Amino acid sequence: NGVATPPLWQGVFAGAGRRFGVRYTVRGVDPDFRAAAGFISRTGVASGNFNHQIITYGGKDSALERWSSDVVVDGTWQYDELMAGHASQDRKLHFNNNFTLKGGWRFGGSVLFETFGYDQALYSDYYLGQQTASGLEFIKFPDGPRLPNLDYVFSATTPQRGGVELDPLVLWGKDENFYEWSSADIIFLNVGAACEPTDKPRVDARYQLQSFRRRTDDSIVGIRRIPRVKAEYQISRPIFVRVVGEYNSDWQDDLRDDSRTNLPIYIRNAAGQYERAAKTYVKSFRADWLFSYQPTPGTVLFAGYGNTLASLEEDPRTARLRRTVDGFFLKISYLFRL
Repeated sequence: NGVATPPLWQGVFAGAGRRFGVRYTVRGVDPDFRAAAGFISRTGVASGNFNHQIITYGGKDSALERWSSDVVVDGTWQYDELMAGHASQDRKLHFNNNFTLKGGWRFGGSVLFETFGYDQALYSDYYLGQQTASGLEFIKFPDGPRLPNLDYVFSATTPQRGGVELDPLVLWGKDENFYEWSSADIIFLNVGAACEPTDKPRVDARYQLQSFRRRTDDSIVGIRRIPRVKAEYQISRPIFVRVVGEYNSDWQDDLRDDSRTNLPIYIRNAAGQYERAAKTYVKSFRADWLFSYQPTPGTVLFAGYGNTLASLEEDPRTARLRRTVDGFFLKISYLFRL
């Protein structure tokens, strides 16, 4: 039909042996590519990932069963920049080590060297507000510097003891503060615990924390906490119940041009108005209940209820949760045998 089709391409080379493995992946999506099925979340980006891994096995009487050590080189480009032969926007060099010990213990540790380039598209609606003799004047958010990162990761998985197992992961170090495009001291924490004392009850609990602290004055620019609990009980062979509860607390400070002018940040909305990127505090609680009855194969009854409580008030001292969403569902099926 004479219409050019924007390219989408990907290449993978992988080789795995007992002692050594490699995996090379390159991928690119033209900015004009349109996916009719919607499986492409972001266009105009290209990336390359190159992973080299060495594997060591412990001896017969050694506490070490397996040790894998890999080096990952990763780059991300704006697609048109790659086609023009320019350097990558984001660059990563990761050193990862994973240990498996006898008895089911697993440990991991990583050192992450990264550098991120400024993406103008992400901040196209960002402006700085400056007081002048004639009033408040809005200045286009300036191109930010390249941000160097240095992060550390530790993870562990315990074997099941008395029906309980743990899997903590923590990442900390110097990373990007995407709120204001500056460097921040970050902590990412993800701790999970599973308890299954018998074949009837099971409880899974997880706590996630994301904290961004400005390096300029040690103030917190953003912090998010998510505790989640899932409890299940097999009352009898055909009857099963499940309850899930999740609390989400997300706080963001007044945004400013951190590490540079410290002027307040404004965001231009679709109507062309400038809105202050002011302090926000969002919290919500989601609860889901499920009752399942399956007396015979093909005959089932599922009944469930879920509700969400949320608050959008800025002051955490006065924020109150209010019901915003309720949902019910019922599914019944019966298999007729002839």
